[in-house]
Amino acid sequence: MIRVNLLPTKKKKKKPTPVPGFIAAMVIATVVVLIASAFVYYQTQNTLNTLKARKAQNETRLKDLRTRLKKLRNYEKLVVEVEKKKKIIIGLREKQAVPVKILDELSRLLPTGVWLTQLTFNGKDLNILGSAFTNSDVVNYVNNLKKSRLFNSVFLAESLHKQMNAGKKQKLSIYNFKISMTVKG
Repeated sequence: MIRVNLLPTKKKKKKPTPVPGFIAAMVIATVVVLIASAFVYYQTQNTLNTLKARKAQNETRLKDLRTRLKKLRNYEKLVVEVEKKKKIIIGLREKQAVPVKILDELSRLLPTGVWLTQLTFNGKDLNILGSAFTNSDVVNYVNNLKKSRLFNSVFLAESLHKQMNAGKKQKLSIYNFKISMTVKG
């Protein structure tokens, strides 16, 4: 005989099937990797922003330094130009005294009846063109120049006699001369 129990019986609950270990490990590893990736991303973004700010700061500083460098170079050029001009001025001042001394000495030694028409000074060489009423005045002037402490190698290059008209039927005798010499010092 067969017996059938029609009375409700307590049902047994099914036990949930456990999640396999490798899946749980993979999920945990994925979450850890995502958190680590987010942390690394945040750190790199923070570092990148810091570097960008530093780059902008350095670029503005570099721009400022370039303008200062340009000003400094211009200043150095000006200093060089001023030094050149200063040397030129000092040279002119040193050379300025020599022509004054020469002119003073030439006029002091100039006898009456002699006048100068041209004076050429080149380095240490001095050439004088002039005129006189008599040849003895020319010789006197050359002798005065030879006695001077300022001149060396005084040489009468030429002395030419000329007759000039001084008025109606009056002739004037003039001696044109050329003297060359060197200046001492």
